[in-house]
Amino acid sequence: MLSPRVLFALALAACSPSGTPAPAPAPVPASAPVGPARAAPAPGRGAQVFVDVSESIRGFTSARSATLQTLHAQVIEASLSALQLNNPFQRCAVDTAVHCEAPQLTAQQARLPATYRGGYSALHLALRRPPRAPRADLQQPDPLDPYNLTVLVTDGFQSTSTPFQPGASGDVACTAGADPSCLAALLRQRVEEGYGLWVGRLILPFDGRYFAERHLDPPMWARITQHVAALNTSPEWNGVHFAASAPAMSGESGAFRWQGARPLLVFVLTRDIPRGRLFVGEMQRRLAVERITLRHSPADIAFSEWSPFEGLNARTLSAARNESGGAADSVIVDRPIRQGETLLIPTHCDVHGQARIRLDGVIQFGSMPPPPIAAVTLSWQSPAPLDGFFLMPREPMRTLPGPFTVRTGIDCRQLPPGTRDYAFGLFGQWTVNPAVMAAEWFTTGSAETSYDSPEKVFGLADLARTVIAAGINRQGYLDRVTLRVTRQ
Repeated sequence: MLSPRVLFALALAACSPSGTPAPAPAPVPASAPVGPARAAPAPGRGAQVFVDVSESIRGFTSARSATLQTLHAQVIEASLSALQLNNPFQRCAVDTAVHCEAPQLTAQQARLPATYRGGYSALHLALRRPPRAPRADLQQPDPLDPYNLTVLVTDGFQSTSTPFQPGASGDVACTAGADPSCLAALLRQRVEEGYGLWVGRLILPFDGRYFAERHLDPPMWARITQHVAALNTSPEWNGVHFAASAPAMSGESGAFRWQGARPLLVFVLTRDIPRGRLFVGEMQRRLAVERITLRHSPADIAFSEWSPFEGLNARTLSAARNESGGAADSVIVDRPIRQGETLLIPTHCDVHGQARIRLDGVIQFGSMPPPPIAAVTLSWQSPAPLDGFFLMPREPMRTLPGPFTVRTGIDCRQLPPGTRDYAFGLFGQWTVNPAVMAAEWFTTGSAETSYDSPEKVFGLADLARTVIAAGINRQGYLDRVTLRVTRQ
């Protein structure tokens, strides 16, 4: 013989979805991203630009090319000016140290080959938060917080003997230098602190020394020349001629002359998320006009938002008894009360009460919908175990904007007299979509070694995967409901 609990579940499943129509969706108030809230200081003022001046950048310059000057003056500076983000403004050179002192690097100097003389670029010094000092007067300022927006321009990261460490802290990952592990750890920390992060890639003409930063041997050089031959027959690079020559087969620089194309990266960080999006959009607009990339093609310009990934809010707006007649008439659902992030639904019943309760609500996207790289799932869950007298909503939830209707229920026939709360809510879980990640430009444009694919960025896929996961991977309740049942 079936138990009363099983009979109740079967009865609810067989009930028709009759009831009052759902109310028109009301605007959903903005809510914090799913996950723990992070207290963050307000954005600072103005903007700063960190420019990698290591020797590996020199191949982007020539006596006749104004590409880098145009990038800094007509794209970055002009975009900052258009958004009134240029007061104050500073441009810092980054080689083995960060140089922000006067006289500062100018946009005109950015075009000169002589500007790029650094042995390597200590990019981590531009991103790393200083350690906490024992006294406030000894505390070194953070390199980012005083400014509203920070731009970092580089051609890539150091190649070290340390394998990639996706979970390492900045203190651990940066001991060997500004390699992909180090930059991933520091950018992940900034994302966790509430910074928005955008990354752009520009394919530019290149003719100069490329530094593999490791000893080259004949088999490695053969691999490089084979790769050049493949590039020169690839439809993707139609019209572009690649060449590799003059390798340094002794020493650890692994330098050789590279002709053809190389990527330049632009990182943008700010706590002012709307302003960051406007700035990146303005840069893209100006890049399309200036046509400084190699093929003057949209394929040469790619930007992605790596953080934040908000884009989804949900609210339960109303509750009512789903049907009338019989045992349902012994269940009275009072007007719900919104208490912060919880919708409280007072319900009264007697020993004969048994009914479903209809919940109507709405899902709305934020300023941007969740990107394809973020897989979002929604389900109704309870933070604590519930007894069998309560029916959890079972309707599937779509991650699309619009109204939703779900049904819960209560069986008062087995409840003891008194008041009890049934707490549940709409639970969101965000994960990285691996198929979409594999097709993104920062994955397909990533090199597995530091020497055989200079037209790509060594270690970019590992860095992107780590940083993006820090912004996406989270879970928590978008909205909470408490059914407060008083059995008379």
